[in-house]
Amino acid sequence: MPSQSRAAKVVGARARTWVRQGSGRVRRAFVPVLIAAVACGLSHLVAHYVFGHPYPFFAPVAAWACLGFTSERSVRRVAETGLGLTFGIWAGEYFGLLFGHGALQITIAVFLAVMIARFLGSGGALANHSGTQTAVLVGMPAGLMSPLLGGGFGRWTDAVIGTLVSIAVAFVIPSDPRRAIRNSARAGCRVLAETLRLTAVGLRTGQPNDQQIAMNRGRSSEAIFDEWRQTATESLNTATITATARKHRGELARSEAVRVLIDRAMRSIRVIARRAPYTPSSEGTDLVADLLGRLAIAVESMGTDLSTGRSPESTLAMIREIGADAVPGAIGEQDFHAQALILVLRSAIVDLAEACGASEAEARDLLAPL
Repeated sequence: MPSQSRAAKVVGARARTWVRQGSGRVRRAFVPVLIAAVACGLSHLVAHYVFGHPYPFFAPVAAWACLGFTSERSVRRVAETGLGLTFGIWAGEYFGLLFGHGALQITIAVFLAVMIARFLGSGGALANHSGTQTAVLVGMPAGLMSPLLGGGFGRWTDAVIGTLVSIAVAFVIPSDPRRAIRNSARAGCRVLAETLRLTAVGLRTGQPNDQQIAMNRGRSSEAIFDEWRQTATESLNTATITATARKHRGELARSEAVRVLIDRAMRSIRVIARRAPYTPSSEGTDLVADLLGRLAIAVESMGTDLSTGRSPESTLAMIREIGADAVPGAIGEQDFHAQALILVLRSAIVDLAEACGASEAEARDLLAPL
């Protein structure tokens, strides 16, 4: 009975957590989904009553694909998604009319559509939606296709209408481009802090498995920083195009500079993670591990600062203390492996101090003299 009671409590706690998290997702998505749903209905009305298409089901499909259920709706991303979807529908529709339907036709059509989309632009949404819609249209029976010449609108024109409605929504509905870049900054700082912490563990234990985990975590961070860079570009584009976001251009430009600095710090930490397996355990490696652990805490604090727009003064004070203790000479001349790691770490400390607002000279001055 006691064990059943405990199990019931665990299940109840998990159920309450699930309901709470689900309710939070619904609250956050309510307004964006309502806006997207209205855009879907409006796209259908415009295609049907203004342009006379009897069954314009691709117009609301395009509107939903462009807007989705999140509030992160940069004009560039909406336009790329709409262009990819429209091109995929157009390519699939006319490829099916010209060459028929079947497995071979789908293979060729999807390959050609995605290759053309990759040539036209670098956006992932452009290529993904081009391939998806081409496969859908080539896979449809011939009787469901619109005529090649004359006879009304093709389905790709419905997608154009849905895309244009979505772009208008992205222009009209106020959007804060800082939200996406702040989330990316937090993710970048989180993965850097994890790499620092895992590298410290590998140095302390000297176990190859721990050191390999740290190196793998460092390598996997490239995708996160690539996404951060793309988000920064989209946010700056939004601030240039959208009137309501132009006032944030200064902060977004500073955020891009911070991204570059944190990316540079991440590269230095990857070097330390790669050298860790070749560094014999000693008092020096314990000191390096301690510095890495303390820096991980500072980086987590920086992620919170960047995601909330808070002043990073307290984080800079933490980095200043770490820089004062990063002294290669304190280890001893014999332990040159650990000394080399601290020299690399000092470079990362300078980059992170600059990311917190210090000038290059101030960041270098916070380091203890060699």
